[in-house]
Amino acid sequence: MKRKQLAPHIHADQPAAERYIYVLLALLPAFLGAVFYYGIRVAILAAVSMSCFFFSDFLISKHMYPDHAFHVDYSSLVSGLLLVLMIPASASVWTVILAALFGSVLVKQAFGGAGANIFNPALASRAFLEFAFPVQMSAKEAPFQGTWHLQSLFTGEPAASAAGETTVGWMNILSGRLPGMCGVTVMVLILIGMVVLIERRIFRFEAPLAYILALVFGYVPFYWDALRFDAFFAWIACGGLILVAVFMLNDCTTLPLDPKGRFIFGFGAGILTLILYRFANSTYAMVFPVLMMNMTTPIFDHYLRPRAFSRTSWFREVQK
Repeated sequence: MKRKQLAPHIHADQPAAERYIYVLLALLPAFLGAVFYYGIRVAILAAVSMSCFFFSDFLISKHMYPDHAFHVDYSSLVSGLLLVLMIPASASVWTVILAALFGSVLVKQAFGGAGANIFNPALASRAFLEFAFPVQMSAKEAPFQGTWHLQSLFTGEPAASAAGETTVGWMNILSGRLPGMCGVTVMVLILIGMVVLIERRIFRFEAPLAYILALVFGYVPFYWDALRFDAFFAWIACGGLILVAVFMLNDCTTLPLDPKGRFIFGFGAGILTLILYRFANSTYAMVFPVLMMNMTTPIFDHYLRPRAFSRTSWFREVQK
């Protein structure tokens, strides 16, 4: 008998909890790389974030939806870990707690819980921090500077300035030894996580492929007046774009169901990324394009849905 579970996993042979366990396993290399470069405080922030997400989801589900049993699908742990990988290692515990509560209460549970949220909870939490704590979020701590710097866990003061500590060279780009957020610079480790997702057959190529194509082919016309490909690869390494492509653009809850819709979704997110990076800043380009495209997912699901056999247009049949 097939186990009953929530959308969007209701028709999947793989249980939702098992799927998210594999996503956590895929995130493990990037997390270990973040701990190696930025210290034990990354592990502490991750533990706080994941705990807040999980217990907030559990308590709200128990009291707001008493008729529905709480499904331990580990999606809250994935959101908590992704949030920490997208913030500077010098962030304070308080900011992480507030962001986790924002993502759990207002972004996820307010819409009905797992499978019903419109926006990606981790990205929405990161967007909240960008507006609420812009100074902390703009800090770029150099690798190996704050390994045991724990006294600022509650104040959010950087252990050392990133200026002049690390040069942006090809070896540093490939290894991830760059100033920036916790887990976005370790591209090789993120790609190892992608291999895990592909091996477990939970990686869908349409949105990430369209996203990367838009970035690669759109970079030339957007930066024709100042074309530098070393700057392009440094931006890819430091801007969190690989993390977004591999994990945020594989969120089956907030992406369109149809492959054509996912391709358009990813391409639109890539174009918005180029626009925001050119006219705003790199953090906006990481966070907001996917959130903006999340709002279009219901439209894609309405007009781009696999038609039933012998039906030319499913929604016209429904309207009759």
